[in-house]
Amino acid sequence: MIMSTNPAPTVLTQLPLEEDARPRYSNAQLHDYFECIQLPQRYRDSIVLKDPVQAGTKEHGLPLLQALTRYHACNVPFENLVLHYSSHKSVTLDPTELYTKIVHRRLGGRCMENNTFFATVLRSLGYEVRNCGGRVARAMSPYPDVRRNQRATYDGWNHMLNLVLLDDEWYVVDVGMGSMGPNLPYPLRDGFQTTSVAPRLIRVQFRSIAESYMTNKSPKLWCFDTCHNPDNGIKEWIPVYCFTDIEFLPQDYEMMSWFTSTNPKSFFTRYVTCTKMLMDESKEQLVGNITLFKDTIRETIGTNRRTMKECRTENERLQALAEIFQVHLTDEEKKGIPDDVKLA
Repeated sequence: MIMSTNPAPTVLTQLPLEEDARPRYSNAQLHDYFECIQLPQRYRDSIVLKDPVQAGTKEHGLPLLQALTRYHACNVPFENLVLHYSSHKSVTLDPTELYTKIVHRRLGGRCMENNTFFATVLRSLGYEVRNCGGRVARAMSPYPDVRRNQRATYDGWNHMLNLVLLDDEWYVVDVGMGSMGPNLPYPLRDGFQTTSVAPRLIRVQFRSIAESYMTNKSPKLWCFDTCHNPDNGIKEWIPVYCFTDIEFLPQDYEMMSWFTSTNPKSFFTRYVTCTKMLMDESKEQLVGNITLFKDTIRETIGTNRRTMKECRTENERLQALAEIFQVHLTDEEKKGIPDDVKLA
């Protein structure tokens, strides 16, 4: 028998050129997602779900967008577990696979997984969404020496966020930065400032960053900063990330995700982490977060932080993921943990 020597055709990542071929979730899938994030009925009764045109208005689109962002942050974790608890150690950005992972498995992901999924939800509801990219500030680094020596600099393109158009004004919507993110939609308006998780302030400025070969006319970027404790008399603004409003495509995120999930210097490949935001249900306000980092779980409410648990063994960490974060891994996934990350 003669074997063909012709290679299989190469299929590269791209955005489908036909509008009706682009990823969308069905009404039934959206309903299951609302169940997943425990979205109250009053938001499911929004006129946006009956008339998608209303998604583009601040009157109707913004309240639903705020609620979706808030409830997503509290019920879909920011985590990197697939890079440690799996045999393949690879990340998918396919919206269909992300739906299964987030809605059916009750898992989450990093910025590109969470924000790709969330953008697809929003488009399915009628929102106009632009995918953008950012550089995370090294002031956010988990490495003390990097925070100390390189805090005024930024990583390469390693973050995804979304812009949503409401009444001719773009809003920043980012559900992929865990406890360090805005966790609320805010207008893309130079100098805008508000309280996110009290007492923390957030702001956005259109400014140059220190890293530029141009000394006089450095290009400007949108810069997102936080001030963690503005009431202590010293208002210190800490850079979180800078970003551009230029549209990024799926193939851009494919490259960004591959690098951040394989680079040995990336903290995602070194450490296990998982975060969920906490809400005051009566006020519908985010008040803090619970975060697992390596072997320690901490709860932060406002400016108060306490250690909830120190995991001494792998079984203790897996039990904490299940009981505190409602993350249930399969036996096969549990066996995938490499020795250099595995607890005793």
